Amino acid sequence: MKLNILGSYWTVEYRNADTDPILLDGNGGYTDSSINLIVISNRKKDDDVADFKQIQKRYLRHEIVHAFLYESGLGEDFTHPEFGHEETMIDWIAIQFPKILEVFKEADCL
Repeated sequence: MKLNILGSYWTVEYRNADTDPILLDGNGGYTDSSINLIVISNRKKDDDVADFKQIQKRYLRHEIVHAFLYESGLGEDFTHPEFGHEETMIDWIAIQFPKILEVFKEADCL
């Protein structure tokens, strides 16, 4: 899948943890801004959640938020020294965005 994020195209790939070492640590996904790539983890055998597709959608929203920050020039400007973005805020946006979108639609302010 290709996404247009602020004028730049990003590729989204779904990968297995056994073939992508970055996913081996239990990461649900990651963003590689050097090549405009978002990677989302496929379900692992030991995942015990009932609706894994919903989890993957949340992971994808999370990584898309990272991509927007990178494309906005905010790739390394936060206090998360290892990744550059504060993960709690990224998670909050990724989790709450569907609700925010519904309110924006209801308010007719898009």
